[in-house]
Order: sequence, then C-alpha cells, then structure tokens
Amino acid sequence: MKLADVMTPFKVGLLVIAGVAATIVMVTLLSGDMDMDAEASKRYYAHFEDVTGLAVRSRIQMAGIPVGTIDSIRLDGSRARVEVSVRGDVVLYEGQLNPNGLDTNGAALAKRQASLIGDYYLELTPGTEGRVLENGDPIRNIIKDVGPDELFERLNDITKDIQAVTNSLATVFGNEDAQRSIQQMLDDMQNVLATLNQFVVTNSVKLDQLVTDASNIGRDISFLTARGSESIDTILRDTEAIVQEVRYIIGQSTTDVQAGLGTMQGTLARLQRTLDSLNYSLQNVQDITEKINEGEGTVGELINNPTIAYRTEQILEDAGDFLGRVTRLRTIVELRSEYHLQNQQLKNVFGLRLEPNEDKYYMFEFVDDFRGSTSVVTERVNTTDPSVDDALYQETRTTTTDEFKFSLVLGRSFQASDWLRLGGRFGIIESTGGIGATVGLFPDRRLEVQTDLFDFSAAENPRLRAYGTYRFLEFAYISGGIDDVINPDRRDYFIGAGIRFDDEDLKALLTTTGVPTP
Repeated sequence: MKLADVMTPFKVGLLVIAGVAATIVMVTLLSGDMDMDAEASKRYYAHFEDVTGLAVRSRIQMAGIPVGTIDSIRLDGSRARVEVSVRGDVVLYEGQLNPNGLDTNGAALAKRQASLIGDYYLELTPGTEGRVLENGDPIRNIIKDVGPDELFERLNDITKDIQAVTNSLATVFGNEDAQRSIQQMLDDMQNVLATLNQFVVTNSVKLDQLVTDASNIGRDISFLTARGSESIDTILRDTEAIVQEVRYIIGQSTTDVQAGLGTMQGTLARLQRTLDSLNYSLQNVQDITEKINEGEGTVGELINNPTIAYRTEQILEDAGDFLGRVTRLRTIVELRSEYHLQNQQLKNVFGLRLEPNEDKYYMFEFVDDFRGSTSVVTERVNTTDPSVDDALYQETRTTTTDEFKFSLVLGRSFQASDWLRLGGRFGIIESTGGIGATVGLFPDRRLEVQTDLFDFSAAENPRLRAYGTYRFLEFAYISGGIDDVINPDRRDYFIGAGIRFDDEDLKALLTTTGVPTP
C-alpha cells in the first residue's frame, strides 16, 4: 500500500474529528453563557397573544445584554403562558395603576425579531415605579409588536374603504343622466381651457413687446442723459471763463483801461463763440422735443400712444384681482370638545378651514377620539383543554389602539333662500373615506344641522353621525347629537362646545405658499 493512499483517508478523518471537537466546544460555550445559577435567578410569568418564533431557552435581553431565558411555554385558555427566569441582580417594578386599569411605568416584555430568518427573543424593560416584583409574580405589561401580517391587514382595510367609496361613486354617477352631465361639464371645461390658453398666448406676445419697448426707452433715456450732460458741462465751463474775464477787467486800474479794452475785445469774441455753442445745444433740445411730440422714437411712443397706458391699466387690474382673492380668503381655526354620555369619554378636535368664497371650502381636522382605531380579527383555535367540549372553535377578537385620526374634505354649498343654505362635502373623514351634508338655518347660519357617513369597512354597518350646532356668540357655539346611529350596540349620544374664529396672521402665512382659486 502506498503512503499517498493512506494519507487521503487520514486527512479526511482528522478534519471530521476537528469539526466535531469545534462543535462540542461551541455548544459548551453557548450553553455556559445562557445557563444561570438557579438560586441567583428569579422566575416570573406573562401571558402573550402570540408566541410565534419563541421557544424554550430563547434569550431575554435588556439594553442588548442577555439577562435571562424562557423556561416554559404552554397554553393557558386562549393565550400563551410564558415562564421566564431573570438574573437576580435585575430589579423589576410592578408599576402604578392608572384610572384606565393599566400599569404605567412598570416592567414590560416585548417580542422582538433578531433577524430576517425568524429568530425571536424577548426584550425586557424593568420599570421605574411601584412595588418590586418577587419570585413568581406576573409581568402584566406586554408590548404588542406590529408584524407584517397586521400591516397587510391594515392595508387591506384601507383598500376596502377605497373600494366602498368607488362603489358609491359608481352608484351616483353610473346612470345615463349623470354621464351626460359629466360629459357636458368636461366639454365646458375644455372650452374654458381653450379660451384661457388663447388669452395667455395673446397676452404673452404683448407683454414681450412691452418689455422690449421698456428696454428701448431706458436706452434712449440713457443716451439723452449722457449727451445732455456733455452740453451742460460745456456751458458751465464757458460761463466760468466769462466770469473770470469780467472780474479781471473790473480789477484793472483806470490807467490800464486801454489795455483792458484790447483784452475785452478778445473776451467778447470768445463770448460770441460760447453763445453760438449754446444756441446749437438749444437747437438740439428743440429737435428732440419736436420728435417726442410727433411720436417718433421709443420715448415719443411711450408718451403719445394710449395703447401702452391701456396695457399698463390691464396689468394693474390683474394685480388688483389677485390681491382681492387674497383679501377674500378666510382662514378659520376651530377647537371643540364633545362629551359622549354612554362611554363617559371626551373627544377633542382641532380644525383648520380655508374659504376662498362662501360657496367653497377646504377643511382639515386633527381628531383625538377615545375610540381609537378598531380592528376585528376572527381566528379558529384548536385547544387541548379537556374541559372544553369542542376542541376546534372560532374566536373573534376586537382590538382597539389609541391613535389620532385626521380628516381632509372638500365642501361646496349654495344659498337656497335667505333662511336656508345647503351644502355637501367629500373626502377623508376620521382616517376613512366618507361623505357629509350640512343644512344652515337663519340668514347668519347660526343654527346648523350636519350628517357624516364614513367607516364603510366596519364589521357591522357604516358609521352615521348626526348633530346640530348653535352659535350663541360670534366665536363660540354649543353642539349635540347622535354618533353611530345605525349600529345599536355602538350608538352614543354626545354634547359639546367649541370656539371658531378667523386668524388673519395665519392667512398672511398661507399666502406665501399659494391661495386657492375661488
């Protein structure tokens, strides 16, 4: 047997032995890092809605440092009971019980994903207030993590809202009369756009010509100024020379009169030449004045042509029209609170309303609703509890999260009579698609009745809200109505009050970003 034939199997065996030894060392080191002294650790338990990805001996971290492991996971009713062991030097607090029945500033557990391959661990927050948790106490605060499934479910709800609004629009605009009206509207809009385009093109040429004329005027004025300044300088120099000569003559004594007469003759000759130069300059000025009066040149065209004055007047009218739109824009700030009698909770709303005119408005609202955002989830649960007759049963869970909502609507209205004004609106109402209507009574619309229909993706019927407001002061009003009218189990009555005022300072800020066109 050759040595080469023996070395190859020997190398393979040596490599296998080294790999097994390295694996044993790694497992021993990792196990040693995760093991804790049973006497120095404390055991707690918590209930989770979902423990997907967690397993026995999964790590527990605090600030990125392992402080414990999961001892056991078992089903307790419809939830999972997770028992954990935490290092004894980690102090956990129970927290303070608030009026809503929640422990605030207490110890909390949250399921976190360590990597994209599905490795999960528990993140521990020790808390800061309340009683120190003892061995065997529960950790009540469980932070729910939003996973991809729940995110897609929310997107699905939004898609359903959009589909419901689309179906509503199809119902409203799907008949032949509505289609003819829309076609007529599109034709009228096309005619308006064509007329506007022609107007812009025509005035663009005129404005270009006006700019060119202004440039020529500036050039001619510069030329006249430069030429006139040279003539004036010449006249001043000649006049100064004359004055000097006269002073010289007067200063001579009587004995030098004859000599002075000879000098005066030379001075008079120079004075004659100066007068001739002055006459020439005055003749040039007269020629320029005659050309201007006859309308020659840019300056003559500017002074004698009434078309330029008419165009300037049009530009001023356009500027005045724009300033008028800015002046007519109303920026209305609204703050109101509603007390719901059934739930005994407050609902607060901050609103900003932009009104280019009385027939159109844009409204944005920021809503703090005690109902929050509600989602309904139905699950089929297979339990191993022997006390349950049917091991496979269906469970429906309603989850409500405390989050803000917003509204963004476009509204139109018209005056039906001196005492009646009707209006409608469409857009996003409390973070869902919806529509609404308004009836204003009295000439100053101090009494208004409003309805809103939204939340078409609700488990039961859409949410219908009807209420009225009465303005007893220029800036203050009271309100009352019924919320969720067509869902008896969620129906609630409410009363409220609010303030509404025009903010001129806010309008000044908004005009720097554009003003809605009436």
